[in-house]
Amino acid sequence: MDDLSLRVRVLEILERLPLITPSDIGVAVHQGVVVLTGHVSEASHKGIIEFAILNLPNVRGLAQKIRVFADLEFLDTDEEIARRMLRMIEWNLSMKGRDVRVRVEDRWITLTGHVGCSDDFERAEQVARMVRGCAGLHNHLVVSSSRRADADPLESVA
Repeated sequence: MDDLSLRVRVLEILERLPLITPSDIGVAVHQGVVVLTGHVSEASHKGIIEFAILNLPNVRGLAQKIRVFADLEFLDTDEEIARRMLRMIEWNLSMKGRDVRVRVEDRWITLTGHVGCSDDFERAEQVARMVRGCAGLHNHLVVSSSRRADADPLESVA
């Protein structure tokens, strides 16, 4: 498939994606590498687009230059985003909140700490991407299956 045909196919896919306004996304293709520009209103929308495009046949690579711009009227503060993320961790993960630290700066969530298994690592990432107002995620969680969720982190220091 040539680059022009692939570009047309990408545009068709963007038209069918829910929550995406295709006119806000620019598409270029060169030697099978798709370059996306433009903006979306939520970080999760970038993930939806990326998943759809990378699963197309003949896509050899993806350069995503899509920015997240939320409507300023509904822009959440970093404090609200952090609080929302902590609540979602408590609801969705099989660990105590103290095992995961949440830092939010300019609407970007950074997760640090320990999780007991790779499922919790992946779930924490999924949950963070669903938090309203999140512009992006830095996941620095460490999987340490030997560490009990109810263990006191200071015990290992003593």
